[in-house]
Amino acid sequence: MAFGPDGSLFVGDYGNYRVMKLQEGSLMGSIVAGTGVKGSSATRLNTPTAIVVDESSNIYIGDDYNCRVMLWLNNSSSGVIVAGTGYCSNTTSTFYLTAGLAVDSQKTIYLSDQNNNRVMKWKQNATNGTLIAGTGVLGNGSQQFFYPYGIYLDELNSYLYIADSKNHRIQRYYLGVTTHVTTVAGGNGPGSGNNQLNTPNDVCVSKKTGAIYIADTNNNRIQRWSPGATSGVTIAGIVGINGTASTLLNSPVFVALSPNETFLYVSDNGNNRVQRFELI
Repeated sequence: MAFGPDGSLFVGDYGNYRVMKLQEGSLMGSIVAGTGVKGSSATRLNTPTAIVVDESSNIYIGDDYNCRVMLWLNNSSSGVIVAGTGYCSNTTSTFYLTAGLAVDSQKTIYLSDQNNNRVMKWKQNATNGTLIAGTGVLGNGSQQFFYPYGIYLDELNSYLYIADSKNHRIQRYYLGVTTHVTTVAGGNGPGSGNNQLNTPNDVCVSKKTGAIYIADTNNNRIQRWSPGATSGVTIAGIVGINGTASTLLNSPVFVALSPNETFLYVSDNGNNRVQRFELI
């Protein structure tokens, strides 16, 4: 999920192989990328997941099972590859699945290379990426990942937050210093305690308070951790319970703060819906 410059919400409808745009308050959307048919051509997508929308409403799409990042210019009917080759591998020009995506003000792309347990950086117009986090080898050391998923870029402070899903923690890297990494949430094994996470799949951070919002997927809840805290609080969902009621979640995958940080939007994966929660 991502917000456009006009406040509209963009959602990767990955089971339908398309990206949808919805206006605030509307339950009806429009297709802005993909055709609804799985494929690898310039007009089609295969399980689009992470979305970034720039100031011109151009859409960067983590085209997961095509192992590429596509750029769909505003009002275009097709996209172009801006990272990856469309072939799944572990070279500097390829990656293997990505559900985490960020783009900075210089159009540099950051992506989580899930199956290769690393995070890569792609400069604008580059044909090869650069390893900026992880080692490419699965592990639970401070420099390693076990299936990195969603990412969040805090460009102002040069931080990159990474949902290290199978290590049940959120890692924060200081960009430019690959050895400067801090566990900012979880890291106490899988569980449902306030100091634990269970397969967190996404993270976003408040620009106002620095609070960290986490899609704690296998606990069916959204956690908020204050800066420097050793535990979090549940702000949406009920731990360990899934359901379809408005107060319940079923395997939430992505989280996004509205531009004015009044609401938190949650991709409620198991319920095939996006839920909006008012922040208090």
